[in-house]
Amino acid sequence: MPKRPSKSSRRFAALSALLLAAGSAFAGDLQPALEPAPLLSPTPAYWDFWTRPHLFGDWGGLRPTLAALGVDVSLTGLDEAVANLSGGARQTAQEAGQAALQTHFDLQKIVGLQGGAFEVTLVGRWGGNLAADAGIPALMLLNEVYGRGNIVRLEEFAYKQDMFDDRFRLTVGRLAFGDEFFSFSCDFINLTFCGSAPGNIVGDYIYNWPISQWAAVGRVKLTSELSFKAGVFDANPDYLVTTPNIAFWPGVPANSQGVILPAELDWNPKFGALAGQYMVGGWWNNSAAPNVATSVDGQPILVSGLPGQPGHGRYGFSAMLQQQVFHDSAEPDPKNGLYAFFNATFADRRTAADDYQIALGLFQRGVGARPKDGWGVAAGTTHVNSSLASAQAAANALGVGPGYVQGNEYAMEAWYGWQATGWMNLKFDAQYVICPGGYSNPSNRNAFVVGVRTTVDF
Repeated sequence: MPKRPSKSSRRFAALSALLLAAGSAFAGDLQPALEPAPLLSPTPAYWDFWTRPHLFGDWGGLRPTLAALGVDVSLTGLDEAVANLSGGARQTAQEAGQAALQTHFDLQKIVGLQGGAFEVTLVGRWGGNLAADAGIPALMLLNEVYGRGNIVRLEEFAYKQDMFDDRFRLTVGRLAFGDEFFSFSCDFINLTFCGSAPGNIVGDYIYNWPISQWAAVGRVKLTSELSFKAGVFDANPDYLVTTPNIAFWPGVPANSQGVILPAELDWNPKFGALAGQYMVGGWWNNSAAPNVATSVDGQPILVSGLPGQPGHGRYGFSAMLQQQVFHDSAEPDPKNGLYAFFNATFADRRTAADDYQIALGLFQRGVGARPKDGWGVAAGTTHVNSSLASAQAAANALGVGPGYVQGNEYAMEAWYGWQATGWMNLKFDAQYVICPGGYSNPSNRNAFVVGVRTTVDF
């Protein structure tokens, strides 16, 4: 029997209808687009509705007016509807999504401050977690947009200053770690292949979008292709709370545990017409962090039941490599073409429950005569710390263990993105997850998941 739409689904549908109605009243060019048009000779207004880059056009002239004043505004909505055809305790469907309002203030235009800018991003999320609803013990989300609370969060509140002929940039404010370090596109729906990998495997102290932390980042351009950046982020679990005083407003939470110090070297070469992006670096967190597997008496925590051995410091390393391998010389957009990528991230085994993640794949931007379409395929793995696995095995041998030993979770994914209109993209997706959660026991069935991601630019 089809699952009854969730409250969040009904709220999203109502919100969509409200936005469409408001846009019709606000943007005067929308109404003619909805009127029937001749079959053989469409009116210009009809075609403009389907081809323009924003659903609500130029917002009744507001968008270009703001841009001329130095204020660029974008509003996008994204929804992921997914269903598991196999795996887990039950077959079900779920959806989750977000709306993001991003504003860029060009301070040179506004107040004459050369190289200055201020950016504010608000993100509101809704929906549920397919893995949890279906009983799939996946390490990585099957619908990556879910998470960190169905609330509105302040994702960015940052001042940026370019100096010394744009050779140095200083960024300070509330920042998302994954926006600044080890940034990777989110073209895929499985979290194994989406966003900054450090936040995927050590998300208990490194927070990706839409969580922001007070931070400062400096980037220096060493050459036209090579740059180095380093930063300092407040290590504070209170950023995860869902109360507005921290989540929505740029407040300063009082529960700071220390600092996270990331550093990254970026190389962006061009081999003829083919662009590359190569990032390598690491991070250090000086917070207190107990041993993830061994207790204070030297026994596995699963055996003794005691707290983990105390200690300080957590760290990791990451490399993210992406290279354009083909570009049609007849294609006017240099960014279109076939790309290959390889990502590898490792965290220290003393403190991290998941100690590495590796992913590789291909994606295409532009498909034949459809320059806005695309496709992608990828395979990857996330590994449960071998120290935890050894502790599980030791506890099982004594009859006090969980009855399983975790290892690798493997994920594969393929998608095709169809640019249905100038303002809407539909991404049809299939995932296959082997040994979800790293459990290799026969009762843990592999998960086959299908879905569609809808992205609308308002």
